[in-house]
Amino acid sequence: MPLALTVFFTPAIITTSLFSKELIAMLANLSLSLGYLTNFAYKIYQKEISKSELMISSLTLVAFLIIAYTLCPPIAALSFFSALSFLNQLAVAVNLFFLMKHVVVPPCKKMIENIAQYMGFNIAGRYYSRPPLTLEHDRFILDQLLLKTYGHDSFSAEFNETEIVSFNKLLLKLSEYIDKYDESIFGYINNKDAIADLEKQIAQLTTRATTDSSYAFIRRKIGFKTTKINLLQEAKETVSATLENPFSDAAAALRFFKGVDANELEQNRELVLSTGLQCLQNEIQRQQEKITSLQVCLPQAGGSI
Repeated sequence: MPLALTVFFTPAIITTSLFSKELIAMLANLSLSLGYLTNFAYKIYQKEISKSELMISSLTLVAFLIIAYTLCPPIAALSFFSALSFLNQLAVAVNLFFLMKHVVVPPCKKMIENIAQYMGFNIAGRYYSRPPLTLEHDRFILDQLLLKTYGHDSFSAEFNETEIVSFNKLLLKLSEYIDKYDESIFGYINNKDAIADLEKQIAQLTTRATTDSSYAFIRRKIGFKTTKINLLQEAKETVSATLENPFSDAAAALRFFKGVDANELEQNRELVLSTGLQCLQNEIQRQQEKITSLQVCLPQAGGSI
């Protein structure tokens, strides 16, 4: 008798178990899609998404939903479980879109912005935008940053509001580098790891008051640009010495020029060398300005890095 009962109820138990597992998977899928949509809506509310990215994302998401809808029967004719399956299929479309978003949207966005710019319309927007830290909205984080850097918080008599400027300049500089890496049509795809690392640094700065990785990144950039200036200075000295001595061999200076052959240098020696010297000086000045913009991201005198 027990064996007969077991055999009789086994199909029902298996069916119920499979139904429960599928139902849990569907609910998890719906929850994930709701989380994606909520996060996307929050970014729109915070104005962290440019108009071109919003347009492309919306059109692509609608296309995914339309495809999912056409693969299902009319919702009016569905039972409860079938309706749940229909919603699950829409959730799959939403989740698939957000998983592919960083592969589909950035190239299309850049292509549209480039076409608009070619036609005289500047619709380019920043890929990443983060509002500055303020005492009104971010006092807790700023107090932690101030304590780690200067040894006092915003309530201390020693506090000066200019001390928080470097934190916001650091935040802005990290955002600018994200935009720089995203600048080309396939910028996000090619520099995905670098962008993810910078986004992680920004998250550490704004949510955990941790600046170690950010300061290390800024110092690396300063070191790289300092080395570049030293090499440019050596090139400038070589070109300058060649220009001052009309009888010297200009072959040594030729390696610093791109698109200039030996014949052109021989025919227009003074013009080519003078133009090259000015270009080197301009590039040195540009790199020095970049170093200055990086140095202001570090703590003021008296702070600790």
